[in-house]
Amino acid sequence: MEDQFRKAHRKMTEATDEMMSEWLNQMLQGLRDDPVIGELWSAMKMESQSRQQAGIDPYRIMGLDKTDADDQVKKRYRELMVKLHPDTARVKGTEFLFQLVMAAYQQISKERGWR
Repeated sequence: MEDQFRKAHRKMTEATDEMMSEWLNQMLQGLRDDPVIGELWSAMKMESQSRQQAGIDPYRIMGLDKTDADDQVKKRYRELMVKLHPDTARVKGTEFLFQLVMAAYQQISKERGWR
């Protein structure tokens, strides 16, 4: 009886692991396909490679150029906030990215004298 219980428990654990793995792969694929998240990830990867040369570029984090208009910067910020906010993001673990974008926006707003 105990042997049957162990076999059933093992099968259930394997099935659960398989379902969780499939779910995680689907979530990661969804993130990879999202253009906003893709640009943010790309900016972070490029920034980590050049971090020794200069500080963090808030425009690169947000996927913008320094020459972009104020309206475009604000629109991009709102777009990223909706995608990354812990209450609206469909994926857990976006808190760090959310805070990174907030810090980048604050730096840009200081540079442009919005406050």
